[in-house]
Amino acid sequence: MHGATYLAVGLVAGTGLGTLIGVNNLTFMQTTQEYTVGTAPYENLDETLTRVWPADLPVPVLDIELQGDPRSGMNLLMTTEGFTFTPREVNGAVTPGTGHGHLYINGVRHSRLYGNDLHLTGYDTPGEYTVHVYFTANDHRIWTVDGTPLYVEKTFQID
Repeated sequence: MHGATYLAVGLVAGTGLGTLIGVNNLTFMQTTQEYTVGTAPYENLDETLTRVWPADLPVPVLDIELQGDPRSGMNLLMTTEGFTFTPREVNGAVTPGTGHGHLYINGVRHSRLYGNDLHLTGYDTPGEYTVHVYFTANDHRIWTVDGTPLYVEKTFQID
């Protein structure tokens, strides 16, 4: 009889604890915000989502190009003077002038960028493509310069 009582108590307690943990995680997932890009990149950012670029560092010079790949898709090629990609430090301590990129294509978040070049598939259909790359610190907060997000944007025509 004691075994059945212990089993019932264990099941009730375990189920209750599991439900509590699941609900807490679900609540966290529901409050995670996703920002979309349109004509005004990241227009609703507040201070909790940005990080001021260090005044003692020069503002980075950023550029992107999109080139067709002879085998498939496209190649995104970036120039980043004054910004260093630090993929092994993502989610770690913030180091001035470093971090990673967030890539958006036609307003839809595509991926993180951990370096200057990326092969893209699925974007070789003829048409117009607007590419945004936002530069973030290791904590994913977007670097800003004079209140403006640090990003590069270009529109490409694929024939």
